[in-house]
Amino acid sequence: MKARPVAVRVFAAPDAACSQGATWSSATALVADRLRRLFGDAVAVEHLEIFSPRSFEFPEVMAAIEAGGALPIVTVADRIVSQGGKLSAPVIRRAVEALLASDQTT
Repeated sequence: MKARPVAVRVFAAPDAACSQGATWSSATALVADRLRRLFGDAVAVEHLEIFSPRSFEFPEVMAAIEAGGALPIVTVADRIVSQGGKLSAPVIRRAVEALLASDQTT
């Protein structure tokens, strides 16, 4: 039986409709591409706009925002691994690697 992919979720502000530059969804797509090249089907990346109906399915993220957490908030397997600043592919990669390594030893 194939294991479910590791869920990586990026919670960010909505993209501006008139934005000419990089957006959170485009930055997430770049990170997703890098992670897919490294991990293939073992990882699934999702971009969620904060305060969208789906974002409320993640109480740990909502609690972080209420506590003053900065966007974007990135979770790996529902665990917050980074908040604020730019998306860091290395931080996300290390979190995915650690999770996949722990799954292989159990």
